[in-house]
Amino acid sequence: MAKEDKTYTIGLDIGGTKMNAVFFDGEKVIADDSLATPRDSLEHFLVMVKALVDPMLEKAKEIKARIEGVGLGIAGVIDYSEDKMLVSPNLEILNNIKLTEKISAMFELPVKMDNDGNTFILAEATLGAGKKHKNVYGIVIGTGIGGGWFKDDEIYRAVHGGSGEPGEMIIDFAEPVFLEEAYHKLTQNNPAQMAEEAYRGDVLAGKVFEEVGDFLGIALANIANLIAPEVIVIGGGVLESSDLFLSRAKKKMREHIASPILKKQLKIVKAKLGSNAGAVGAALLAQPK
Repeated sequence: MAKEDKTYTIGLDIGGTKMNAVFFDGEKVIADDSLATPRDSLEHFLVMVKALVDPMLEKAKEIKARIEGVGLGIAGVIDYSEDKMLVSPNLEILNNIKLTEKISAMFELPVKMDNDGNTFILAEATLGAGKKHKNVYGIVIGTGIGGGWFKDDEIYRAVHGGSGEPGEMIIDFAEPVFLEEAYHKLTQNNPAQMAEEAYRGDVLAGKVFEEVGDFLGIALANIANLIAPEVIVIGGGVLESSDLFLSRAKKKMREHIASPILKKQLKIVKAKLGSNAGAVGAALLAQPK
């Protein structure tokens, strides 16, 4: 039986390869599930969204819970005034689509959408590794590299909505090479396989992750020098192999931080909410204000 003081929402974290969903009561996850993300057509994508959400709605009926809304977290640049995805790097089928309208009509529920870096840090700053801090930056390393900034109890979105894109940071001016581009090139677009080879003792694979650590450390130093957060939360699938590069990234970051105080006090922590972080943030986004 649902409790009257709970506020129930559904959150979707839509990645380039996988979609995660949670049924959320405002404090904890009641149910979760995931499906592969279709990339061939908008119609197929919407069918799979329905297949992911319908069991959550059935669960809500079972416990007599009223769903207040659905939240979406998606990688890409969003036009917040039009509530439309402008450019999704992993899902071109969503470009220039008012996805919230389509999903709202499908389920007859209010739908809110934000960048997946923002939903990740909303969850981690509110309920996870950044809780109790006022200035928290999050970086997510998965299919791509995204990020978000949570300051003074809200997500910083900027006037044009294009903030929080650490993957687009230039870390090699000779080419030029972006952080996300370097990450993909170094890991040959398969970081899990590369990590497995490194764990087996492959010297070249180990050196790849050392270089990943160096590039990430430079990016973290740039973030630190610009906004001086109390804590930077790192999440995404890459956390499973973080022992291959994270200590090196921290060392490289501290080499390039200007403030001695910041260099000493800045914390780099792993996400606490695991693979559900983005979906939980999307569910929080859908909570009525």
